[in-house]
Amino acid sequence: MRNRENNFDCLRQFAAFLVIIGHSQSLTGAAHTGLWGHGIATVGVLIFFGLSGYLVAQSWERDPVYISFIAKRSLRIFPALALCVLLCVFVLGPILSTSPAGEYFQNPNTQNYFWNIVLLPRYNLPGVFADNTYPYAVNGSLWSLPVEFACYLLIALIGFGRGKARPLAVLLLCFILIGINLWYSHLYQGAQIVIWGTDLGQATSIMPFFMVGALLCVSRDRIALRWDVALGMALALTALQLFVPSFPIDQITWIFVPYIVLTIGWSRTPVLHRFGRFGDPSYGMYLYAFPVQQMLVYFSGNKIDFVTLTLLTTIIVAVLGLLSWHLLEKPAMTLKSKIGPSSERFQREGTSV
Repeated sequence: MRNRENNFDCLRQFAAFLVIIGHSQSLTGAAHTGLWGHGIATVGVLIFFGLSGYLVAQSWERDPVYISFIAKRSLRIFPALALCVLLCVFVLGPILSTSPAGEYFQNPNTQNYFWNIVLLPRYNLPGVFADNTYPYAVNGSLWSLPVEFACYLLIALIGFGRGKARPLAVLLLCFILIGINLWYSHLYQGAQIVIWGTDLGQATSIMPFFMVGALLCVSRDRIALRWDVALGMALALTALQLFVPSFPIDQITWIFVPYIVLTIGWSRTPVLHRFGRFGDPSYGMYLYAFPVQQMLVYFSGNKIDFVTLTLLTTIIVAVLGLLSWHLLEKPAMTLKSKIGPSSERFQREGTSV
C-alpha cells in the first residue's frame, strides 16, 4: 500500500464514475440500469464500502487506539466535506436560488444545510434547482457518508486486534446487519425508522459490504483472494441476474462483491495501477458530482441528455477532485501521519495503510 502498486486508486475512480452514471440517469429522467440486483450508482457505493472496510480495518490494526483512530478517519472525511457544503451554501445557492439573497440566507433550509458538515443529511437549499427534472436536491450523494462513519465507529466498538475471536465478531456483525435489513424490509409494518437523517433500511443494505471488506482484512491469513474464485462469483451473479430474475440476488452480493472488488484491488494490472500517479480525486469526485450534474441540467433547461451529462460531469469533477486532493485532502492526510501508531507492536511491524 505504501507504494500504491495495486489497482485501488483505479477502483475508487471507477466507483465514482459509476455513481455519476447512475445519477445522470436519475437527473435526466433516463432509463435506469443496474447490475446484480442494484442500481448502477449503488454499485459504485458498494465498491467504495468494500474497499473502505478492508483499509479501515487495517488502519485499526495498525493503531488500535480509539482517539487516534477517530481523529484519522475524521481528517479523511470532514475537511473536504466541509468545503463542499460551504461552496454550495455561499456560492451555488445565492447564484441559482430564485429567492432574494436576504430571504435565502434567512431561510431555515439554508441554515439547516450546514448540518451536512456533521454528517446529518440535508438536501435542499431554498429556491435552488426548483425546476430541474429532479427538483430541489442539491447533493444527493451525501446520504452515504453518515453510514460510512457509522461503520468506522462499529470497527472501533468491536475492537479489532483482540485475539482469535475478531473474525467471528465481524462475521456476527454482518449477520446482525443483514437480519435487521431483512426484518425492516419485509416484516416491519410501522413508520419509517430514521437514524441521524438516514433510513435504517438504506443504511443496513450497504453496511454489510463494509464489514465483509473488514472481515477479509482480519481473515487475510485464512482467506486468500484468488482470481478464479472471484471470476466464478462474478459469473454466478451474472447468470442469476440473466436466467433467474426472480432470485433475490441482492441478498448474496454482500458476500461476493467485496471479495471480487478486493481481488481486483490487490492486483497490479498494467496501466490501471498507475491511476493514482497524479493523486486520488475519487472522494472529491463523489462530493462534487451531484451539484455539478444539477447545474448542468439547470443551465441546459432540462434538455441535456444522459450521455452528455455523464461525460461533462466526469471531466469537470475529475479536475475538482484533483484540486480537492492536492489543496485539502492530501494536506489533511499529512496531519494523519503525525498522529501515528501508538502501539509499539505495530511500529515494529511497520504496517502501512
